[in-house]
Amino acid sequence: MILKNKFTWLLGLVILMTSCLDDSPTEIELDMERDDLALEYYINSNNIDATKTQSGYYYTKTVEKPDADLFVSDDYIGVYYEIKSLDGQLIDSHLDESLEPKIFKYSQDGLWPIAITYASGLAKVGEEMTVYSPSYLAFGNYSYETLILPSSNLIIKLKYAAKYTEEELKEREEAMLAEYIASEQLEGFEEVAEGVYVRTITEGDDSKTESQLGSTVSVDFELFELGADEPVYESYESNQPTSVSVGNSGLEFLNEGLIDVYPDQKLEILSTSFNAYDQSIQIFPSVIREDLVNLGEQIDLVKPFTPILFKAEVLSVN
Repeated sequence: MILKNKFTWLLGLVILMTSCLDDSPTEIELDMERDDLALEYYINSNNIDATKTQSGYYYTKTVEKPDADLFVSDDYIGVYYEIKSLDGQLIDSHLDESLEPKIFKYSQDGLWPIAITYASGLAKVGEEMTVYSPSYLAFGNYSYETLILPSSNLIIKLKYAAKYTEEELKEREEAMLAEYIASEQLEGFEEVAEGVYVRTITEGDDSKTESQLGSTVSVDFELFELGADEPVYESYESNQPTSVSVGNSGLEFLNEGLIDVYPDQKLEILSTSFNAYDQSIQIFPSVIREDLVNLGEQIDLVKPFTPILFKAEVLSVN
């Protein structure tokens, strides 16, 4: 688990194509040319009136909102979508509008496949578009079971449902935490900072050192996405407790939640994502997230815009 640092996944043009292959530039260029020709053939043979961009993807707008504003860098976007391969294989779908749209940050490292990020620069709230993406702007040479095949060109349907402010998203997660506390009938949580709530399960040994700013606190822990039954990260199976430098952790909920604790204390922390994994990248489909981590990609397992529950036992304070 990454407790001291948060990683941003810097996305380039080819992403996993270069990390999974030891290709020369000439081979990569040939692969890109192959993708371009396949897309061009598909567009022409199906008589699709699509616009080709300099980046290499095509798009059509099926619903336009000329009076709306274009998305700009660092906007928070809510989207419904469907992703298929060019031959019709369904990869992922989130089209049910009775559900909340999927949220991502419009930035270079906010979403994968990056073709959706590029297309979002041409979109407005309320618009719908179809994107025809070459694999080098999608999953590259990455494959996952039978769901994603290497070098898959994609057809991506997008409906831009909402644009959020950061404050709106913080309020959304605060409401999620309040609902969770009420539904689980939890007692004893106190807000120690905006979006961070702590309760003590077992009192610690107050004859020993109490933590303060700058202390190193060693803990055994489990970390859950809110409402999940299985932890995303935990220290028990690996028998590797984690040490946190209070005030210097890249995870703000630890800086706030591990102040004034004693050895042997058991506690729980509820936190919004903005005090936890606020740089986590959105990935469609989310099912491939763990596989990417196992392949060595520097991403967080915790999904973005997802509050967390942290259960910890304090082992020592120094």
